[in-house]
This record gives sequence, C-alpha cells and structure tokens, in this order.
Amino acid sequence: MSNPDLAMPVRAWPSLKEMQAVLLEGPARQTECQIRANNDHEAVTCWLNEYRHKQTTFRTYQKEAERFLLWVVYQKKKSFATLDRDDMESYLNFLANPEPRAFWCAKLGGRGCKRGDPRWRPFTGPLSHAAKMTAISAIDSLFHYLVDARYLHFNPLSLIRKKRHTVQDKLSGAFALHERILSVDEWHAMLDTLEAYPESTAAEKSEKARLTFLVAILFFLGLRINELATHAWNAFRQVDDKWWFYVIGKGDKPARIPVNDGLLRAVIHYRAHLKKPPYPSANEAQALVASRVTGKAITPRQINKLLKKLAIETSKKFMHHPEKSAKLKKFSAHWLRHLSATMQDKAGVSFKNIRANHRHENDETTRQYVHAIEEDRHQEMQKLVMRIQK
Repeated sequence: MSNPDLAMPVRAWPSLKEMQAVLLEGPARQTECQIRANNDHEAVTCWLNEYRHKQTTFRTYQKEAERFLLWVVYQKKKSFATLDRDDMESYLNFLANPEPRAFWCAKLGGRGCKRGDPRWRPFTGPLSHAAKMTAISAIDSLFHYLVDARYLHFNPLSLIRKKRHTVQDKLSGAFALHERILSVDEWHAMLDTLEAYPESTAAEKSEKARLTFLVAILFFLGLRINELATHAWNAFRQVDDKWWFYVIGKGDKPARIPVNDGLLRAVIHYRAHLKKPPYPSANEAQALVASRVTGKAITPRQINKLLKKLAIETSKKFMHHPEKSAKLKKFSAHWLRHLSATMQDKAGVSFKNIRANHRHENDETTRQYVHAIEEDRHQEMQKLVMRIQK
C-alpha cells in the first residue's frame, strides 16, 4: 500500500472520516454481510453505533478503535482483513512502546490538545498494564462484532488473547490495583479536606454540598461513575420500609444495592440543600448530580475532575510523605469503587454480599478487595520462629 498521503502528518492528523481516501477497501463484500461497510472505517462506525447509548463505553471504544485503525493504516499499511496473529502481537508490543515516539506521542505541551491541533497525537506515551488490557478488550470486541457481521472471516486477536501473561505483568496488575486503594489515613485526610472546603458564598456552599453528596454516594454504593451520571433520583426506591438503589450496570444488567443509613442521611441533607422533599419519589427523573448552571447531569469526566481536585488538595496534607502525596495526585473517581469494596470488608460485610453489592461477575474480582482473611493469615504467620523454645 504505497500512498504519499501516508507520510507523517505535517499540520495535523486527519480524522478517521478524512482517512477514507487512504484506507484500503474492506474485504470483498459477502452477500451475507450484515452491515453496510465498504472499508474498515465504515465497519468501525457500525460497531461504535451499537454503543451510542453508553457514553463512557462509547468514548473508550472510539479512542481505542481510532488508535488501532491509525496504526493499521500508517504502521502496517494493511486492512483489517489482511491482519494476522503476528500483526496483533506486534500491536501489543507497540502499545508498550509507541515508536517512532515523535510521530505517535504528544509532547508535554501537546497533551490534552484536541483533534485538528498540530500538536495532537494518538498517544501520550507507553500504556500501563491496565490501559493495555482495556485496549485489547476493545479491539477484541470490535473483531468479534465484525466476524459476527460477516465482514471478516476470523478474529486474529483470538489466537493470542488468552496467552499467558508474564509473571511481571501479573505482578504489575496486582500491585497497580492495590496502589489505587486508599489507606485509612488517606481516606480520612480526604474527608477532612472536604469538610474544610470554604462555604463563605452561595456558590461555595452549593459546590461543597454537591461534592459531599458525590463522595458519599460513590463510597456507599460503589457505583461506577457512568452509573452515577446516567441515573436519576427515582433510582432510589423504598420497598417494605427498606431503601434500595436500582441500577442498570455493566452489560445493561439490572441490580439493586441496599442503601446504608449513612447514605440515606447524606441524601436527606443534600436534598434539603436543593430544597427538595427529604426522600426521592418514584416519578423524580432529575439527575442525581446536576450542573449548577444547566440543571442537567454532569458528565463522568466532570465528576472525575471534581474528585481529582479534592484528591490534589488532600495530597498537600502529606508533604512529609512523598509516596502518599504522589499517590493521591493519581486519584480518579473509580478509586472510590475500590475503596467501597475494601471498607465493606473491613466493616465485616460478608464476601457474598460484597460481591452482590459491587455486581462482580466472579469471585476472583471480589477477592482482590477482601483482605480480612489475609490479615488474619499474616498475623497467624507471626507465630512461626526459627528456634523452638524447649
């Protein structure tokens, strides 16, 4: 595939739509093909359209599909139909080290730039283990869809996606998770920082009240931020004098989570600030966390930004503990979901109920957060000595 348009972009990377001219045609259209796609960009668009109603998933898949398609065109000069297992192995290695760096990765001043800016690049640097797993999962979903749609004959990633990770990868993944769980002193410092937020003006009072509720609902319910952003007050329902939060979660699976009395108090307090009745009603379709300007639901990105600001303020309490300070600066909203599971374990909530509350698909996911048994095992191990006393 020799094409002068595939030279390194001089002004700005083209959008995927603009790349139509340099894309190879897709595979010969089969009579049984179920999507209207004449090339890989159109095929990707068909796949993405299936996730239009899921904002977070759509954005993640769009980013990963764009990166992959750019790599296929610019690096491999191929189409999806001609990719093989070794190409996919090559892409996995590429994600860990995108080279040439100047071509693929934004410089410090270009990070955060939008499409059309000459400084924009698909990457900011090598992906972490977790980010690589997200990318692989997205591409695997894409290929499964295109095979099911009869656009492709096979999924080249399927030949390596179950490959054993190296010992280092597994250790890195385990350590990375624990690094995203706040310790008790870090969590208390965050709550202290929140309590100290200013309230001298109406805007400050409103901002503090919203953030306090946001922290409480994410902590007590262990929600994903997309779930918080897409649900309304009527997700709270009282059944037989008990309050539950009804949620449509990952994979569009419905579930309900018990409402802790501490969260119910936070609900009443925040609704009083909003001048609403103490308890939500079944026909109350307003957003749980809304913009003070538009009244519409704030986005997951905005939620994360608010919590990131809180974490950065909290990091200042650990100036004499550089590791803790650096950890808090990496904080994201999803950490509260991790924290919720861990703190439920510390509070004595049973394993089966932690799994049900967090809607984990298997025991292994829940087991990552349950440490009470591990702490007992560690304490018991201290009984072992080198020399037995006679």
